[in-house]
Amino acid sequence: MNGTSEAFLHSVANENQLKQSNNMLLLFSAIYTVLNVAFIKSAGAVGLIAANSVNMLLRISYSAVFINEYFKGSFSFYRCLPAGWGVLLISGLTTAFSERMFLNRNRFKQTLPIHMVIGIMCLGFSLLEM
Repeated sequence: MNGTSEAFLHSVANENQLKQSNNMLLLFSAIYTVLNVAFIKSAGAVGLIAANSVNMLLRISYSAVFINEYFKGSFSFYRCLPAGWGVLLISGLTTAFSERMFLNRNRFKQTLPIHMVIGIMCLGFSLLEM
């Protein structure tokens, strides 16, 4: 969503809007750099992913506000999401929950089957929805 929304912004924005967009991108880069250092020190590679996620959310949010103003409120990113995204989200959360609750790394062979069954059921529901 980031690439497409920023491409749209840069294709229809006037000169002042482009300058403001570039200033915001500079600010987001500074925030990303600070978060990157802080998150990597505290969480390693997961921190790097978290810093990138925050950066993308900031950029997408800025583009979304611009696009919403451009279309005078008649545009919605929600309508751009693929059908069944809610089921996919619930399946992902259920699988993550299953991993935390049932999968025991010390008893991996004994606990893997229950986690696999939950994952396969989530996959089945997701495929039915699509």
